[in-house]
Amino acid sequence: MNTAPDSRQRARRQQQHEAVGAVFEINLVDGAEAERLGLQQAAVIRDVVLWHHRNGSAPPHASAT
Repeated sequence: MNTAPDSRQRARRQQQHEAVGAVFEINLVDGAEAERLGLQQAAVIRDVVLWHHRNGSAPPHASAT
């Protein structure tokens, strides 16, 4: 069984990635700063999940392409 995506799937995935236009910055921290950041990230994730729940957002597979 071939699990590698064909060229059309790769091209579509690349186009979707480029359409986001996001820049990711990675910062490594430890100790008290890591704990504070972990709590902040958990709060943001909770807020996003609640927002999606309240606003009846469509599941990812139903998004327009």
